[in-house]
Amino acid sequence: MQRLAVHGQAVSSPDEANRIMGENPVRSIAIVGANLAGGRAVEALRQSGFDGRITLIGEEPWRPYERPPLSKEVLWDPANVPDNFFLQDEAWYDDNRIDMRLGTRAEALDLAGGGVRLAGGELVQADRILLATGGHARKLNLAGADCANVHYLRTRDDATRMALDLREGASIVIVGMGVIGAEVAASAVKLGCKVTVVEPMPVPMERALGRRFGQWLGDEHRKRGVTAHFNCGVTGFRFADNRVSAVEADDGTVIPCDAVIVGVGIVPATSLARDAGIEVNNGIIVDRRCQTSNPAVFAAGDVAEQDGFFGGRFRQETYQNAADQAQAAALAMLGQEVSYCKPMWYWSDQFDLNIQFCGQIPVEAEVAIRGEMDSNAFVAFFLAGETIEGVLTVNRAPDMGVGKRLVERRARASAASLADAGVSLRDLLKQAG
Repeated sequence: MQRLAVHGQAVSSPDEANRIMGENPVRSIAIVGANLAGGRAVEALRQSGFDGRITLIGEEPWRPYERPPLSKEVLWDPANVPDNFFLQDEAWYDDNRIDMRLGTRAEALDLAGGGVRLAGGELVQADRILLATGGHARKLNLAGADCANVHYLRTRDDATRMALDLREGASIVIVGMGVIGAEVAASAVKLGCKVTVVEPMPVPMERALGRRFGQWLGDEHRKRGVTAHFNCGVTGFRFADNRVSAVEADDGTVIPCDAVIVGVGIVPATSLARDAGIEVNNGIIVDRRCQTSNPAVFAAGDVAEQDGFFGGRFRQETYQNAADQAQAAALAMLGQEVSYCKPMWYWSDQFDLNIQFCGQIPVEAEVAIRGEMDSNAFVAFFLAGETIEGVLTVNRAPDMGVGKRLVERRARASAASLADAGVSLRDLLKQAG
């Protein structure tokens, strides 16, 4: 049974805990995860006027930074990361009195003691705790999967190590062609590598784009020199000098390589919550206030299993969700009214393609395309009946600004009007109210 303790008082139920929380001011907040979600939560707390103690705990030695550049700019030139790579400069955290505990692991949630126990035994006292623990790159269950030239991309240090192997002329095998695998493939081609992809699905990014548009993306990669083995898995490695020298695919192909890059998803970091008796499924279960089954503990970002905009529950592994949900959690921890539930929105830059998607692709969706796919500048709408449930833009980012709102408002339109470039998307939005 989960132990509940709020403001030093033992309580018997979540309702009693919420009552005590409402009667007592928040004096201290601990955030576990010095990443995008943790960083945005810290900012939101100070912007909302919270003047109490904030402790930000992170295992990496770096202050919060942007992850999208890891598969692009950091690989291209790891010694010169973009100016906006970090969320804030060091002075901001000093000026805002943020107690930064970087390079530090949170060992446990000590809910009875009212805080977070760090490796080494120190207890960071906190009236509220936000778990922004994200996840860890999923590893291949193969002998040699931990060799020095087998790379997984999750952190800045991962990208820096990977960049050393992405030298011109190198043969690179990428296992998995989801968003990360596809972006790294594009970066490796840019750097002059010979790139081969092994992907168990029939097309790249099928879960995100669907079969038709995944096929389009696969063709674009092929045109730019990427060799792909679809409907194919990896069965083993071959070795030379303690490094992987070739990848064995389940179709019998043996692919020589100088390095392997694995992009097969993440494992959500739920152990702190689980060990504290907080409800966990495919992530830390939260309500629309970002509150867990323990009222003093909140969660946000890749680790949070939340209500889906179209029903059901799932985790959103996107930049925008991490930022927006963390801000919502910050307000909820301060007692403000929050009801967070948004459709998924993500973007991916590959070669000269800016790909953005919002919403979902319904089963048996009717698809309306505005523009020509061959031009690599088009918009696709995915309809359930006449309800717009998903929007994909390629090199037409301004259209996504309207497209997102069409999805959020559950706007209705005919496929013919959506495909007609003479019909203004803004007029359709106005009609949706």
